[in-house]
Amino acid sequence: MAGSHAFQMTFDLGTQDVLASVPTLAVTVRFGPYPVHVEFPVARGLTRVPVVLDLSEGDALVGRVRVAHFSPVPRFTENLRVSVAATLGAEGTPLAGARGWATILLPTVIVPGYLNEVGGPDEDALGTLRRRGYATRGPYPTLFWFSYPSRRVTLPDGARRLRTFVKERVLPATYAGAINAVGYSSGGLFLRWNIQHDLDGWGSLVTRLVLVGVPNEGAVIAYLGAHTPALFALGGLGHTSLARAMFPTFPFWRPGPHAPWQTPADAANPLLDELNVLPLPDRVRVYVFYGSHDPGNPAGPLTIAGITGSPTTGELTYGPGDGIVLADSARGLPVHGSAGVPGLTRRIVESVDLGSVYHLHLLAAGAERIADVLLDKFEEP
Repeated sequence: MAGSHAFQMTFDLGTQDVLASVPTLAVTVRFGPYPVHVEFPVARGLTRVPVVLDLSEGDALVGRVRVAHFSPVPRFTENLRVSVAATLGAEGTPLAGARGWATILLPTVIVPGYLNEVGGPDEDALGTLRRRGYATRGPYPTLFWFSYPSRRVTLPDGARRLRTFVKERVLPATYAGAINAVGYSSGGLFLRWNIQHDLDGWGSLVTRLVLVGVPNEGAVIAYLGAHTPALFALGGLGHTSLARAMFPTFPFWRPGPHAPWQTPADAANPLLDELNVLPLPDRVRVYVFYGSHDPGNPAGPLTIAGITGSPTTGELTYGPGDGIVLADSARGLPVHGSAGVPGLTRRIVESVDLGSVYHLHLLAAGAERIADVLLDKFEEP
């Protein structure tokens, strides 16, 4: 792609000075199920012919000259394999032919997590995806990183900012009618909010939804952070609206070791409760990546699963997870008798256990497997 709606090919014709008549170049390009055929005369003596197909207007251009017209091609909604077949002929006789292939990737948006504005883009993860064919620069980028001020946004506000980013930055830069989305940590909640509320048509915009270490049922550490004095590091991070939107939606406190798990009176999380009862559209393919360090092994991240005694200073219990998010919360499974997130679990195509990986490193650790997921299907010509 040579631009947001331009597909460019260059044909090396060699020398045609021996021809007695003007040669004709016939080109057939198949964009998935949509064929484009153009045919036009080539000036004698021309050895290289750059052809640009304006997919939205249906014009074939050599330089700035329109040489043919075709039916416009709809915007892509899947990765494409593009086939090109060309024939050079004169006086009705084929002289030479050639075939080629190209791939056009559906644009992918990565939505990072809490404090993304501090660390910046994850270059390890981005580098892996670039090696697998994605472009972050050039005339046709296919990989986008969405940054946002995590300590100043609410869950709905962050989701709105994401919608604006996709509408104003991603879609105008590509020839796509759909996107893939990778949500890491709280970034996955923004994606789920837009998709499950079907805001601005997001229920049909996202083809693949990859959730990496997402607190789909919240995280106990968010509650503890909100109850830690702001002068401490954990408290300074926990006293924000987005942190509160990650309070657990599962019962995580009990007054004694033999009491049932329950939810403290000040731990309500209506935003995540609302989100977790909404279904995901059938067309969205969901892939979940999570960490699952065994709390029985001290050499690794310990993930808080519950509190016994005082809700803020009681004894902590741990479960498999990545040090922040329990593995079951990331997968939307029941925790301590909760309902889980059935609307999410019904749409999961694959769950990928990244093992004993700390939360901050999940995106980079899973990048190769994430690329496999994003490239799992192409529309064939």
